[in-house]
Amino acid sequence: MSPARVLFSTGSLYLMDTAYCFQLAAEAGFDGIEVMCDERYSTRDPVYLQKFSQHYNLPVLVCHTPFSPRVPGWGRQADQVGRIYRTLDLAATLNAETIVVHVPRKLGWLTVGVNGGSLRLPWRSPFAAVKDWIEHELPRAQPATAVKIALENMPAVSLLGRPFDPTWWNEVESWGRLHTWLTLDTTHWATKHIDPLYAYRAAGGRVCHVHLSNFDGREHRLPHQGILNLGAFLRALAADSFAGTISLEVHPEPLGFADADTLRSNLQASLDFCREHLG
Repeated sequence: MSPARVLFSTGSLYLMDTAYCFQLAAEAGFDGIEVMCDERYSTRDPVYLQKFSQHYNLPVLVCHTPFSPRVPGWGRQADQVGRIYRTLDLAATLNAETIVVHVPRKLGWLTVGVNGGSLRLPWRSPFAAVKDWIEHELPRAQPATAVKIALENMPAVSLLGRPFDPTWWNEVESWGRLHTWLTLDTTHWATKHIDPLYAYRAAGGRVCHVHLSNFDGREHRLPHQGILNLGAFLRALAADSFAGTISLEVHPEPLGFADADTLRSNLQASLDFCREHLG
């Protein structure tokens, strides 16, 4: 059997209560939890998270830094570096292995109203400080903690109907050499027409965590539904004896979140898919 652990990301059901995510993950048989830290205090309260981790015997193995505009008590959106350190502290308290940090955008977005609709235009990025932190502070911050700080690749976006990548270090070659530890998001690579297995191999053993989901023109589909051959990807990880973590990180809609039976069925099918191909 592959030594990889298969986790459920609470971000997959951000519309639901965090405790419900633990319950569903335990029922399906996941190995642990990835907590998406967001505006809800329950996603950032170590006492709350430890309570449900112990109750359901599901360790919190990964914490994801917030990208919500408002995270009460964790500073303004402009304080992205402060949010990283708060997530790192939470992970250390929970004995988590890894935190996920997005590689930073070069540009932010300004939404303006146009003819009754809205249009997103490039604007000053709130993530400029993260770029400086990766270049200058991260090489000192990583040796000071046992928690892996794993930098995640990001998707391409559409600007005026054309594909556009507004993110630093978001090509396979630059991302794959950026830091000791990396998070590989399969659907994000798909938006750039890149096979995630190619990116995994190019990273040369730096990938410690995977966000697993498929792509059909829409991001974060169920792993067995889309154009990516994620079965082959998982079998390659198993052949390498990949010992990191793999999180199911999908959108609530393909999970069928509004119907409890459909939701449970899709969660189980997704986990069974992972177990089958991991060996």
